[in-house]
Amino acid sequence: MIYISADKRINEFCNALIRSKRWRFIPGKTHPSLKHTSKGGFKTLIVSSTPSNNYAYEMMRRDYNRYLRQFLIQTGLIIA
Repeated sequence: MIYISADKRINEFCNALIRSKRWRFIPGKTHPSLKHTSKGGFKTLIVSSTPSNNYAYEMMRRDYNRYLRQFLIQTGLIIA
């Protein structure tokens, strides 16, 4: 398990993505990030290492879900 964020939920979510072998952890100077490594993947999720509000986890999940839907439409796995 990699320590990515001070928020427990964000940390568990990011580690689950890394364990799936489809996302790669990229350390950064100010914020770590997760890069999608699947064929056709184009997204880098910026992770808040010290979230300042209670909605940081929900916003990250929202960004992930929006990207995932867009990725699945782009690759032809679902039809919009």
